[in-house]
Amino acid sequence: MLLGLIAQCVFDLHTGDRLEFDTLIKRIISSKSRVVYLGEIHTNKGIHDFQMRVIKALYEHDTSLAIAYEMFQQPAQRYLDDYVQGGIHEIVMLYKARWHETWKYDIGLYRETWLFARRHKLPLLALNVPDNFRKKARDMSWDKLRKTPYLPKDLQEPDSAYIEQFKTMMGGHTHFDEKTLRRFLKAMVVWDEGMAYALAKYMKREPKRRVVVLVGSGHVYNRLGIPNRVERMTGDRGIVVIPLNNLKEDLGKADFGVCW
Repeated sequence: MLLGLIAQCVFDLHTGDRLEFDTLIKRIISSKSRVVYLGEIHTNKGIHDFQMRVIKALYEHDTSLAIAYEMFQQPAQRYLDDYVQGGIHEIVMLYKARWHETWKYDIGLYRETWLFARRHKLPLLALNVPDNFRKKARDMSWDKLRKTPYLPKDLQEPDSAYIEQFKTMMGGHTHFDEKTLRRFLKAMVVWDEGMAYALAKYMKREPKRRVVVLVGSGHVYNRLGIPNRVERMTGDRGIVVIPLNNLKEDLGKADFGVCW
């Protein structure tokens, strides 16, 4: 596939202006931000091609790059490390990481990213909290959650903007009672805070690396999921890129938007 055909359009979501891909990369680099969030629709092949194109372009500018995934849960970290260093085969890595149990989407959508990382010895970072912990967390108090290893001691409860966006994402939840809604909302906060906490800890350990984060668009839209939490923990605002749904509605909801 020709690279020029991967992304049909890129927009600055502060101004609404259309940009060339090279301008996007220059803007990311000049921002000095150490984290770039590439929001995705998980099954959209074009978005994954675009993510890979961004990774390659940033690597050409600076090889101190890491790739972080919503798709891998934190207990899988040692297998990602072993894979990048050539210690285990890709099949073993995916089996040990429980890809087909915890993520299940087509491996082919993501495979090029970890092949690129292994070829260039780039760190891979497993961001997601374990699914069994997230399920248990629904019924835990906020204070108890702050004492778990997957979440920060300053875990923030959802504000009104986060709650409204969550309801919109879930279609209004008209079929849920208030108790069930609160449980699912807590699970989402744990999801976002847990991924943000893992990313923030890595950024503090590796202050010279830029991290590209592959994550569902809902976790970065309007900066209300992961980005504002990482900013709280590290001071780094980060760059947010999302797949565009509607340019008028998406203005101001991220730094850049991509469409096909």
